[in-house]
Amino acid sequence: MRSRTTNIIIIALFVVIIGVCFYYIYPFQSSIKLGLDLEGGTQIILKPLETGSEEVTDESLDKAQLIILNRIDQLGISEPLVTRDYNRNIIVQLPGVDDPERAIDIIGKTAQLEFRILESFDENENPVLGPVLMTGDKLSKAQAGYDPNGQIVVTMSFTAEGQELFGKITAENVGKRLAIVLDGEMKSAPNIRQAISGDAVIEGIATLEEAKDIALVLQTGALPVNLEIQESQTIGPTLGKDSIRQSLLSGIIGFALIAILMVALFRGLGLVSVAALIVYIIIFWGILAAIKTPLTLPGIAGVVLTIGIAVDANVLIFSRTKEEILKGKSKYMAFTEGFRNALKAIIDANITTLITAAALYRFGTGPIRGFAVTLAIGILISMFTAIVLVRAILFLIVNSRAVTPGFMGIRPSQIAKLTEKVVKEK
Repeated sequence: MRSRTTNIIIIALFVVIIGVCFYYIYPFQSSIKLGLDLEGGTQIILKPLETGSEEVTDESLDKAQLIILNRIDQLGISEPLVTRDYNRNIIVQLPGVDDPERAIDIIGKTAQLEFRILESFDENENPVLGPVLMTGDKLSKAQAGYDPNGQIVVTMSFTAEGQELFGKITAENVGKRLAIVLDGEMKSAPNIRQAISGDAVIEGIATLEEAKDIALVLQTGALPVNLEIQESQTIGPTLGKDSIRQSLLSGIIGFALIAILMVALFRGLGLVSVAALIVYIIIFWGILAAIKTPLTLPGIAGVVLTIGIAVDANVLIFSRTKEEILKGKSKYMAFTEGFRNALKAIIDANITTLITAAALYRFGTGPIRGFAVTLAIGILISMFTAIVLVRAILFLIVNSRAVTPGFMGIRPSQIAKLTEKVVKEK
């Protein structure tokens, strides 16, 4: 049995939670990050290619996803989404990016850095290069800038192991030219005048932006698999704005219909459920804003769907409570039994839906995962508001004179039968 003080504390706690949620959702227009299908942007599909004896594994694809994500972060693109589909393709979604050329060039670049001795060179022919003496895995830092002569360069610093190996290579090849090769293309081939134990430099770069791009891909490391751009498409924001407007309208209509139905069925109890539903929406919005998960169109569908799920628990509780009242029990006992009898059904129903959401998130991609996330969050919040908040409100007002059978949605004919039953029992 909960005391009145406990119920007041619970309601006060919800008031604090609502305040925290408003902190995250203000300003309202920019509180929730929109996904690619709503904000517009670029989607790139990268297909892994097996070359020679190199096999594409889940481990190498996981590493490739991480490297791609790091490259996108370096570009300053916010809230990217890098996932895989069942064909093992890597899907890159870049909300807000409507000029994808630079992003595509950087994301798909393998960034395999090699140091080789230039054995011969003819301007009319491809260079003949010696064996690979050192690779980019010994690199610790790459930075674009200018040399003392004002030429654009990329300066590369090595790890301790890399410095030792680079010093040995240059000491053994004094007087020769050291080719710096990036993704099979020779970028520069400076003469080795003496053993070098410090940094290496890539020269002959046309623009500072190109130098920055080279430094970026070198800094984030080489992709462990070769990736081919299978598809690249730009999605405009117009469709997204229309979808948001229509989804908002459907949500408002859905909320209004649910509110009307609950009040028609349960009268005063229905008003309590509507108040709890408003609290549910505020908390839901606050959590989405706090975790900064991009909201997609399927995600919005999940939000609208969970509005109905949110009152499902209240329907069970209120129906059970009405049954107990019609059995002639007191208001307090009716509320107690109503919650107790409905609790198992509520938990069972929501757990099965959570399992479905988990399966969608585990095996789905992109927007499907967005739907799964919003569905799971909605289920958890709805259980929290129904079992905790609604219970606290009802048990706080249970002894009020206003809480009559009519307040609970019991019809006059049912009240007459109940009164007749009580009289007969006496």
